[in-house]
Amino acid sequence: MSAKSLEGFDSASPESQYVEEKLDLDPGDAKLPTALSDGPRQGFTGPLMQWLGGEAGTNWDGWLLTVASQIGQILLTFPNAYAKVGLKAGLILTVGCGTVSLWTMYMLITLYSERKRRLIEKNEWFGPDGKRHIVTQYHETIGFFLGRWAQIIVQILVIINLLGTNVAQIVASSSDIFYWDNSINKRTWALIFGGAFQLFVFLPTLRHFRILNILAIIGTTYTVWFVVAEAAKHGVTPGAANRNPTSLRNFYTGLAVIYNGLGGHVIALELMDSMFKPSNYRFVYFYSYLYIFSLTIPHSTAVQLAFPTASLNNGNVYGVIAKFDKNGWLKASILLMVVHQAIAYALYFLPLSFMAEKLCRVHTKPMYLRALARLPVSLFVYFIAVAFPFYGTINSLIGAIASPGIAYIFPALTYTWVYRTKEARDAIPVHPPRFLLWLGGGGYTFIFLLNIFIVLMWLVNGTGFSLAYSIIQFIDDVKHFSVFAKCYQC
Repeated sequence: MSAKSLEGFDSASPESQYVEEKLDLDPGDAKLPTALSDGPRQGFTGPLMQWLGGEAGTNWDGWLLTVASQIGQILLTFPNAYAKVGLKAGLILTVGCGTVSLWTMYMLITLYSERKRRLIEKNEWFGPDGKRHIVTQYHETIGFFLGRWAQIIVQILVIINLLGTNVAQIVASSSDIFYWDNSINKRTWALIFGGAFQLFVFLPTLRHFRILNILAIIGTTYTVWFVVAEAAKHGVTPGAANRNPTSLRNFYTGLAVIYNGLGGHVIALELMDSMFKPSNYRFVYFYSYLYIFSLTIPHSTAVQLAFPTASLNNGNVYGVIAKFDKNGWLKASILLMVVHQAIAYALYFLPLSFMAEKLCRVHTKPMYLRALARLPVSLFVYFIAVAFPFYGTINSLIGAIASPGIAYIFPALTYTWVYRTKEARDAIPVHPPRFLLWLGGGGYTFIFLLNIFIVLMWLVNGTGFSLAYSIIQFIDDVKHFSVFAKCYQC
């Protein structure tokens, strides 16, 4: 397929739909043993296994995967983040960071399609048997356009993000369950959950998650409205809506949690590769964000209005609610969130697994060899989670180190570099929204200025201030609670 065939692309035109079909190459492109499959099977066992999670690559599955992976344990930290930045700033930052995240994801999807088109033209997308066998990953896409050193830097950030997010799932699970049964300390719970999560080294692909994703979303949805109900029972604390950040450290560590929770780009390309039509992911991501906003804003606002002081002093909202009311509804929420966190661990562990497999050159080998490559990574995550169980601080630190670059800076920077020339813009596989072109007088001027603003904003406030204050907070936690803390914030 030539670059000329992509000229005049319009997301509403029949020609563009034809181009997207070619880029998706469905169903042949879906024949990956590692991330994709041969499409839905026929007969009784096929549909049954598909429902149970054996085969799933539709737009609906993409939505389920995105919502389940995007917002989970960090949902429990959002009220603490709102307390740190103040309610008004929290609402503005949530909507602002979420909106920018939608745009940077749109650019990342465009870059995925651009890389795919170029590799197809070079006959490098498929293997010798005419099938695709390699899972596309974030660092490979950025490195394809910006070069080897950029790929190395991005891969380091991706590894930190994935490792940290997996650590957070173990820490969150042990913290949550402690508010159900505090006869066992959090460290022991972390040892139990971390050990159980080692079983996920045997999970082959992102197409085995349908029923699990549904359970995960039920968990977050139930928890949000349970928390809202508990806050409503307590009532509004006078002056809660007008509280401001008590320090710059609180503001920037809270900010890091917010933009980390709204920047799910690190596993986006693996999710796209798991779909039968990857180009549809830009629509999937948009609708998933509408739902994510409906989760993050109500409960964070309600807790800040009802328990402003308690939420400031506890990184886990269960630690706030449990002080006022322990009942069966709380236990149901905890159970559902622990299930969600187990699923999220699997979702974020798989991209790390693919990296380990590629490093050991077993990515297309039998599952038992791939599991052996994965196990050291999983054990390392286990160790870090037990050593540094600082819930809240972990989310802030992960967000400050990795999220600015992965979710905001590199998509904007790469997109601007790739489409700096008219020739590249004429051959773009996914045109930007028309209103952005209109704001630029029919060209890309406004888009490039917006991207420069995004890069500078997150360099200064994300990689700069948020990282500095998150490191300070982490050091203080180590000094106060020590490494391998028996019961953090008990």
